[in-house]
Amino acid sequence: MYRPGHSLQWSIRITGCCLSVLCLTMSAAAVAVDIAPATKLNQLTLQPELAAHLNGAPVYRLTLDVLTQMAKLEKPKTRSTDILDNIINNRLLTEKTRSQFSDEELQASRRVAFEPDVVLDNQLSGYLRTVYRKDLEISISKVPGAKLDALIQEQGKLGEDELNSVFGARNRVILDYTLGTAQQAAAAQVTVLRYNFAAATTISLYDVFRRQNVQGRVEFFSRNRDFIRQQAQLYLANLYVLDWARLRFGDAALKDLRQAVEEQNSVRAIKSLHGIGADTDSESRLLNQLAAEVRPKEVSAYFRSHKEEFKRIVSVRSRHIRLDNEAQARQVAELARQGNNFASLAQQYSTAVDAREGGDMGMIVHSGQLSWLEQLAYMQEPGKVSAPIRAAVAPDEKAHWEIVLVEQRNVGYQDPGSEEVRYQASRALAQEKAISQLSVLQIQLRKSARIDVNKTVLAN
Repeated sequence: MYRPGHSLQWSIRITGCCLSVLCLTMSAAAVAVDIAPATKLNQLTLQPELAAHLNGAPVYRLTLDVLTQMAKLEKPKTRSTDILDNIINNRLLTEKTRSQFSDEELQASRRVAFEPDVVLDNQLSGYLRTVYRKDLEISISKVPGAKLDALIQEQGKLGEDELNSVFGARNRVILDYTLGTAQQAAAAQVTVLRYNFAAATTISLYDVFRRQNVQGRVEFFSRNRDFIRQQAQLYLANLYVLDWARLRFGDAALKDLRQAVEEQNSVRAIKSLHGIGADTDSESRLLNQLAAEVRPKEVSAYFRSHKEEFKRIVSVRSRHIRLDNEAQARQVAELARQGNNFASLAQQYSTAVDAREGGDMGMIVHSGQLSWLEQLAYMQEPGKVSAPIRAAVAPDEKAHWEIVLVEQRNVGYQDPGSEEVRYQASRALAQEKAISQLSVLQIQLRKSARIDVNKTVLAN
């Protein structure tokens, strides 16, 4: 992580970028989203900077090269033709489904996470840093002193009055670390630093604030000036990378790469909304709608063919030993694990009223609300002495520890007519239908698309 006084060039390097969680942890699966089988492609000789035409629109070689190299970090044998296939599939699917899902459904919560465009900027600059690290280092070496610090023309003062105009007076209760419209306007007038690539440009307090998640925003409200300046310098490093790529590859190519990275994110969200890679309880408007349409006979059929999914513990026979001292409880538990008779230990040491019966809890049937101790018994493996567990008691109640031994566990199946079975089956069926719908859509999109590929790409 960059610290004030250290060379800013390290924020360009892979090992020094504190935003690496966002930029560089994308797996090959995230880069290469395989969503449909390849179809026959038209092989043409296109301009060298292009990888393909999709329905007449260009797909740039920069996009293909960067995403291929990122995928090869995890799977060295990845072929560029496979990545091109994924780029095309992602673009087709995103264009088709963009109007079907809201931004809220496709994006993580903005109240605690990073803004989507900030995540995208960080991903994009992270990919470029990874693939073109040596070229970027050469570029930085030509900056005076070989440090990006030299590009900073002026540091803002971040005076108390300036910060108060944005974040309000100190010592006030803060429940929401966001900025209202007036505060955003005030923050836009506060300069954190001015830099110069080709012409003087300003990074404002608002530019940096909006690039934070909730933890970062707390630091801003706390007036952590070192943190604010550090984040501005990291933003400057991102801007330098993007400006370097723009000058080298052109605006259109960089825009295409950004679009492809955004489409990766969208496709992952679309797949999740269709139940791919998500559990059946995940919140999705599409899955909710399909689940509501499932008929009772479908639920019954699903139960019959997936009966093992509805297996449950219906009863357990258990014993317990209650002790008021944790150290003694550990000693007694060890004696039980060494093979001493559990019932005899309960009679000798337990402080519970059922000690004379060897701590016998009887057959506990799962019907209605179970007590804390009964729930504990349901959680234990049969024949295995539990560790001493502190009982869930009120603050004014005396603490005690329980040792549990399940002697018998009886397994059965949920009632096929129960609400729980209906819910689980309808969600699973909805997931199956959604995945099938998406698969059919992907195949149709590929069949109807006009895809012209640069012959030199297919040679890789």
